[in-house]
Amino acid sequence: MYEQTPLQAQPQAPKTSNQGVLIGIAVALLLCCCCMIASTFVLLTLLGPSVNNVFSTINEGLLTPSAPDIEDIPSIPEIPESPQGYSDLIPQGGLGDEVLRTDTWAYVMAASAMSGCLATDASKTTIEVLQEPDSAGIWKEKWTVTCDDNTQQSFDVTFSPSAQGGTNIDVTSSK
Repeated sequence: MYEQTPLQAQPQAPKTSNQGVLIGIAVALLLCCCCMIASTFVLLTLLGPSVNNVFSTINEGLLTPSAPDIEDIPSIPEIPESPQGYSDLIPQGGLGDEVLRTDTWAYVMAASAMSGCLATDASKTTIEVLQEPDSAGIWKEKWTVTCDDNTQQSFDVTFSPSAQGGTNIDVTSSK
C-alpha cells in the first residue's frame, strides 16, 4: 500500500516589484522634457533676433506703400453715397432705424422669395405701422413689396425687444 504523505509547501518565487521600472520611465520622461525646454530656449535665443529681423524687413519693404521698387498698393474704393444716403437700398418708413430696416428688408425679401415673389426694389416697398409699441416695446408693421411680375404681396412684421439686446424680427405673410 501506498503511504500518503502530507503535501509539502513549495517555496514561492519572490514577488517582483515594478517600482524600479516605473521610476526609470519617470526619470526618462523628465529628462526628455528638460531637454526639449532647454533646446527650445536655445533656439529662440539664437533665432529670435533673426526671425524678428525678417518680419520687420517684410513690414518695412512689402507692407509700406512707399517702399522702393514696389508699386503703391491700391486703396479700396469708397462706395459713393447718394444724396439721401443708402435710402434707395432699403425701404423707407416705419418705426425702425436704418439698421433695423436693413435687417428687416433681408427677412422680407427671403419670405417673399419663398412664396414665389422676387422683391428686390426697395423703393417700391411701403411700410405701414399697424400697432404702435406697447408697454413691452412690441410693435407691428405691414411691409408691402412689389414682385418682379409687378404684383404686390404684403407681410406682417412683428418687432420685439430681445433678451440679449437688439430686436427680434418675425415676418409672416399677410392674409
